[in-house]
Amino acid sequence: MNNSILSINNLSTSYITTGDPVQAVQDVSFDIHQGEIFGLVGESGSGKSTVVQAILRTLPPPAVITGGTITIYDKDILSLSPDEVMSYRWKQISIVMQSALNALNPVLTVREQIEDVLKEHSNLMGKASNDRAKELLSMIDIDVSWLDSYPHQLSGGMRQRVVIAIALALMPKIIIMDEPTTALDVIVEREILAKIIELREELGFTILFITHDLNLLLEFADRVAIMKNGRLVELDKSQNIRSGGKHEYTQKLIGSVPAASGPRKKGLLSRPDNKDFGEHPLLDVQNMSKSFPVSGFFKPKLIDAVKSVSFQVFPGEVVGLVGESGSGKSTIAKLIARLIRPTSGDLFLKGLNKKVSDARRVPLEYRKQVQMVFQDPFGSLNSIHTVYHHLARPLLRHQLRSHEEVFAYIVEILETVGLVPGDAFAKKFPHEMSGGERQRVAIARALSLEPELIVADEPTSMLDVSIRMEILEILAQMRIKKNLAIIFITHDLASARYLADRIIVLQHGSIVEQGQAEDLIQSPRKEYTKQLVKAASPGWLDALSLNEKTKEKDNNNV
Repeated sequence: MNNSILSINNLSTSYITTGDPVQAVQDVSFDIHQGEIFGLVGESGSGKSTVVQAILRTLPPPAVITGGTITIYDKDILSLSPDEVMSYRWKQISIVMQSALNALNPVLTVREQIEDVLKEHSNLMGKASNDRAKELLSMIDIDVSWLDSYPHQLSGGMRQRVVIAIALALMPKIIIMDEPTTALDVIVEREILAKIIELREELGFTILFITHDLNLLLEFADRVAIMKNGRLVELDKSQNIRSGGKHEYTQKLIGSVPAASGPRKKGLLSRPDNKDFGEHPLLDVQNMSKSFPVSGFFKPKLIDAVKSVSFQVFPGEVVGLVGESGSGKSTIAKLIARLIRPTSGDLFLKGLNKKVSDARRVPLEYRKQVQMVFQDPFGSLNSIHTVYHHLARPLLRHQLRSHEEVFAYIVEILETVGLVPGDAFAKKFPHEMSGGERQRVAIARALSLEPELIVADEPTSMLDVSIRMEILEILAQMRIKKNLAIIFITHDLASARYLADRIIVLQHGSIVEQGQAEDLIQSPRKEYTKQLVKAASPGWLDALSLNEKTKEKDNNNV
């Protein structure tokens, strides 16, 4: 008996260009069964988002569906009129988008955005609509007092829960989750996924879960389909994929991200033979604090983003700063790079440059010695300039190379970070490169000035899992070859475990715990660190469910 709720057969899509059409999806076929969690996995450009847009009939020009069928409850979606499409969206199928801040209207309250869906797609209005909005917020564990709040007043996790509430508003049979937790830190991500699974069991809807993180999906999906270059390369039950899969690309994805617990795997990243970093710190952060005004002109209310943080970084050492969103990681990065000024505290580089802490104009020599690699490689590169321009400008500004020497040096630096041939990449614009290639350019730009310290702020979080280790290996090699010190800022405890020598755990702007990376992973002392390790380890869903059952049992006993 076929219990398929959604069927895709031989779907093909192309993007019309001035030349030959570009095929984004080629002969993709799969069925999704009633009540299951079906995972669709692939890197950027694999075609998974194009499949989703085809299902929702939201493919923008110049994309066209060139073949195949999509049916929901045996109804051909591709033959529906625009009015019929509107009637099946939200009622039969809805979507939770990747970035909640972009998915929500910044000028409408939570209440208005929920009621907008109810008004457009159902007959609920007035008190009935208001009651439904309250019910939905309670369902996703947000207090109804937040109904009249705007998106910017909510945390990232709360915004994502609101998007889930809107998707559930009309109780559709299918919900598409398109990278719903990518921008969230690991603890919040796990909580939201657990909530999604709990609601699915309670309400009985079917989930199509889109992600580039196969290891994450294998924790809760029933079946998994894997896409590469617009084609489906493997489709099987999760337990079969977990045991290794059949396709070599599947095996690459499974082994692409190390675990934050268990025995340490050898050979994942290059390590220096000598771990003696000396007695004299390269960077000394002393009692650094930063407060931001959030409201009021005469008596502004202040939020303490960083509170009396102190630590040292030695030459050639990699220090990981780990913590959830809002823990102060990126603020510390900007303070060290002197993109912002501290409220109080001192910053010493080689025991000198104390004035850099409070000076409005930072010495050019400090700018040269401390370089930063940002999270978003596309946002940190100017789209109207070539790679050559991005790398040449700081070299000429700091007078490190003459005009005649610049091009050859840039080619050398680009090839050092794996962009070969360097002369070809030097002529490219950012949009002509993949995310991984853009991040390599950003690293090359930072390395070009021969700094002594690089502050890498979430340098791999925007990248596909299969190339994250490649970027981390570049940083690992640079610290070995150039004795480069690195402050590696991340919410990915597994990456910090393998790249960093020491890990500093942050929460609410303060240091919770710090120690040698492997010691801290194997024997965390503070409860928050234990939560981070558990959330980043395989089996986190079972552990989370067990904790919830224990809490429920304790409450019943009370």
